[in-house]
Amino acid sequence: MVLLKFFHISVCLLVCTAKETNQEAEALLRWKSTLIGTNLLSSWSITNSTCSWFGVTCDAAGHVTELQLHNAGLHGTLHAFYSAALQNLTLLDLYNNNLVGVVPANISMLSSLSILDLSYNNLAGAIPYQLSKLPMIVELDLGNNHLTNPEYAKFSPMSTLKLLSLANNDLNGTFPQFILNCSSPSMRSLDLSGNSFSGPLPDSLSEMVPRLRYLNLSSNGFSGSIPCSLSRLQKLKWLYLNSNNLTGGIPKELGMITGLRMLSLYNNSLGGSIPASLGKLQLLQRLNIGNTDLISSLPPELGNLTSLEHMLLEGNHLFGSLPPSYGRLRNLQYFDIGNNKINGSIPQDISANWTKMKGFDVSNNWLTGSIPPQISKWKELVFLALYNNNFFGSIPVEMGSMRNLQLLSLYKNHITGTIPSDIGNATSLKFLDISFNHLEGELPAAIALLVNLVVLDLSSNKFTGTIPNLDSRKLAVLKVAENSSFLAEPLSAFCQLKHLRLLGLSNNKLIGQLPGCLWNLKDLQSLDLSSNAFSGEVSTSTYYSTSLRLLQLSNNKFTGYFPAVMKNFKNLVILDLGNNEFSGAIPPWIGERKRLLRILGLRSNMFSGSIPWQLSQLPHLQLLDLAENNLVGTIPQSFAFSPSMRQPDMMQPVLTINIRSTTFGYFYNGSMDIVWKGREHTFRGRDAFVTGIDLSSNSLSGEIPSELTNLRGIQFLNMSRNHLFGGIPKDIGNLKLLESFDLSWNKLSGAIPSSISNLLFLSSLNLSNNLLSGEIPTGNQLRTLDDPSIYSNNLGLCGSLLNISCKNGTDGGTEQHEQLETIWMYYSVIAGTVFGLWLWFGYEGDAYLEVQKAVQVLNVSVDLTYSVSRFKTSMPCIGMRFLLCRTFISE
Repeated sequence: MVLLKFFHISVCLLVCTAKETNQEAEALLRWKSTLIGTNLLSSWSITNSTCSWFGVTCDAAGHVTELQLHNAGLHGTLHAFYSAALQNLTLLDLYNNNLVGVVPANISMLSSLSILDLSYNNLAGAIPYQLSKLPMIVELDLGNNHLTNPEYAKFSPMSTLKLLSLANNDLNGTFPQFILNCSSPSMRSLDLSGNSFSGPLPDSLSEMVPRLRYLNLSSNGFSGSIPCSLSRLQKLKWLYLNSNNLTGGIPKELGMITGLRMLSLYNNSLGGSIPASLGKLQLLQRLNIGNTDLISSLPPELGNLTSLEHMLLEGNHLFGSLPPSYGRLRNLQYFDIGNNKINGSIPQDISANWTKMKGFDVSNNWLTGSIPPQISKWKELVFLALYNNNFFGSIPVEMGSMRNLQLLSLYKNHITGTIPSDIGNATSLKFLDISFNHLEGELPAAIALLVNLVVLDLSSNKFTGTIPNLDSRKLAVLKVAENSSFLAEPLSAFCQLKHLRLLGLSNNKLIGQLPGCLWNLKDLQSLDLSSNAFSGEVSTSTYYSTSLRLLQLSNNKFTGYFPAVMKNFKNLVILDLGNNEFSGAIPPWIGERKRLLRILGLRSNMFSGSIPWQLSQLPHLQLLDLAENNLVGTIPQSFAFSPSMRQPDMMQPVLTINIRSTTFGYFYNGSMDIVWKGREHTFRGRDAFVTGIDLSSNSLSGEIPSELTNLRGIQFLNMSRNHLFGGIPKDIGNLKLLESFDLSWNKLSGAIPSSISNLLFLSSLNLSNNLLSGEIPTGNQLRTLDDPSIYSNNLGLCGSLLNISCKNGTDGGTEQHEQLETIWMYYSVIAGTVFGLWLWFGYEGDAYLEVQKAVQVLNVSVDLTYSVSRFKTSMPCIGMRFLLCRTFISE
């Protein structure tokens, strides 16, 4: 009977268990039916045992205890997840899926749950306070969602919790009160980073979570000082307080947390000095206190941090020299002290002992001395940034042996000598920038061996000779590019750099022709050969780069017509051909094919013909420089419809090339030389969004189109030294952003429009040498333009600035101008009479006396005689006035 009874109980238990497991399976399948992208859940089928399903773990009784579906590509919600059948579930891991909606409060009814990980999804809404009622919860990770503040007042103590992460959500307010309201002796990890918490850091944190090992409060808005009480967290290993608004310096007490492995305080406004006590952190592996406004020398005690692997001190106000004691940091892999005021040389102990170094950045300091050749022993070095210092001497030949080096930046130093040909052995190089030094000699053909180069900038040195060609005898290992269409000419070494995106050779003394094979570099985005002595015509190509965005060939000796190869470069943003010897017409196809073009610089060439109206079709054109050519005809009215010049809010940096690898990036902004406010100026970086038109020093004629006053985003306008006539457009005051305005040396007449006083940003103005008349407008910004020469040699102008009164009010100038035109007619008669007398009496005759008599006969008034006298001393001898002017000069 006992055995029979036991048998019945066993059968009953089996039936009940089977029923429960079937209910668990049904609950999970019901949730699965609401999801999208369940390819990894194909095993979830009633035909398979639940315990064999993907991501499911069961206990000995067959109950589902763990559900691990991280990175499963699930799309959907958690609305249908809860079921009373899942009461045995202890672990729910849905990390890194695409779950949306809210976190259901009924998850708190899974009473056995100890680990809940919903991080890296797209969940939103308030965090349900009911989660605090999970009696067995040990780890709660809701990070990297879009969750908002819970009802903190309803939170219950979570005494069992060891890990809490609310990182990277939309939480705000002061430090969460529920953490402070209950002591959590079990808490090991607390992560509130990446939210919008503000206010002070709680001084009582060390009492509430005394066994904390990991504390991350970074990327919030916490303010005030760092509590000294954090030193009582003696179990702490990782401390992240970076990217807040913390002030008050680095507490010296942090040096008492002897077990600390990571100290990250960067991007705060701490100020003060680096505490020497940090040198006691013998186990510290990473120290990041960059960009914290520190004003300090480098404590030699930091040389005791022999476990240190990362030492990041960049962007402070550090001064003094590098302590030789840092040579003891033999485990150091990354050292960044860029953007400080460190001086002296690199100590020999550092260059000899840091053999594990992978990244070394001392850029933007005051370091001097030569580059230590011992650096070549850093065989694992990936990037070396020494730029913008005062290093001198030559580039160590030994650098060619650094086979892992990917970035070498030496620009803006005082490096001399030549580029060692051994550099060709550093075949991992991707970024080589040695611009702005004093290097000389010819460029080595060995550069062709650096086949992984992405950026090559050799600009602003003293390099001579031609762009090197391949020497098959010296570079036998190099495989010449297949299908080259330039086998008839020597193949340029640079044309082998197939990954090249930026090539800068500007401001050197290079000569010869431009290698046509450069157009084969498909990835090339920026090519700057300006300010050299290149000559000849620009070669064409069957193959051409489709990526080129910046092309600068200015200040060379190129000849021929406008390069036809440029018709293919549809992605150009900057095109500068200025200061060469190009000739012929400007092709209309520029406006038809260059839809992304923002800057077009053709100044100081010999282009002729009219300005193509198609240029106005360039939707992004913001700078047009056609000055100092032989252009004729009228100014196209269609210029008034250039979109980027009409809209002031459309201005933006013209060109940014951001080139990144896995470990570092190279950021380049385009630049442009233009005549700005009467002087040549280089606009680069974020300043390069200047907008304007320069048509000066051509032979343009006709009137200034009144429609140009619609260009309300324009900042400078120069149409000087042409043959323009008519009046200044009356609505010129519409150009609200205009800073520089030059119409000098034309034949403009009439009054200066009063609206010119509306140009509130105007700081450079030149209307001299025209036929303008009437009273000079005053008021607003014009009051600061008090140089009389900007209005000089306009016979009819009057006003206090010229010390000429306007007797007849504002209309007097017009009447005076009409009188002057009459006088000029009389003077033409006089000039003819004088010329006849000169021929009759001979060259020595007193022609001036005859003119005086004629003037007396005409009874010219004193005021007008003064004007003629002023004209005599300052006006040039041009046009119909030549004869009279010449007569006065001969006197």
